[in-house]
Amino acid sequence: MTMSTRNIHTLIHTALVAEAKPIIGHFKLTCKEKIPFNLYEGKDIALIVSGMGSQNTKEALLYALSLYEPCVAINIGIAGCVDRSVAKGTLFCTTHEGLGMPFASCSSHNATVQKALHVSTTLVDMEADTFLQTIPKSIQTYVFKIVSDHLEDTIPSKTDVGNWINKSIKVWEKYARF
Repeated sequence: MTMSTRNIHTLIHTALVAEAKPIIGHFKLTCKEKIPFNLYEGKDIALIVSGMGSQNTKEALLYALSLYEPCVAINIGIAGCVDRSVAKGTLFCTTHEGLGMPFASCSSHNATVQKALHVSTTLVDMEADTFLQTIPKSIQTYVFKIVSDHLEDTIPSKTDVGNWINKSIKVWEKYARF
C-alpha cells in the first residue's frame, strides 16, 4: 500500500521539543502523532521534532517527506558558537546571506564540541548538515541557528531555548509563509 503525500507549503524541523514549543504555539499547530516522531500540523505547515543527532534527523525527515510534499523546509534550532563576542540568543541564517539577519557558517558534529580548534565554522550543531543532505534539492531550504553556548559543558535551560526561539520567529517566519 502506498501512502499519498500531502502538499504543504512548509516543513519545519527541530531537534528538541523545547525548540518546537514556541513554533507550535505561534503557528497554532496541533499534534498529529507522537510516534515515531512528534509531528504537528497547521494550515500548510508541518513541524517534526527529531531528537538530537544526525541519525534521528535523517529518519525524521525521511518520515516527514513520506507524508508531505513541502515547497520550503526550515531547520531551526540552537547551536554552539566559537566566537565568544556573539551574545547567546543571537539568530543566524547559515544557508543564505542578505536575509536581514547575520549570516554564519555552521558545521554539524556527532558529539558536543568543547574546543574551538577542532572547528572551522562559526557555529556548530548536530543536525544542520544532515538536514541539508536529506531534503531534496527541489525544495527551498533554510537553516536558522540561535547561539546557545560558546562550547561550554553547560546545557541551556529549556526556558532559555524556548525564549530564544520565540524571539526569533518574527525574524524568520516570512520564509515559512507564502
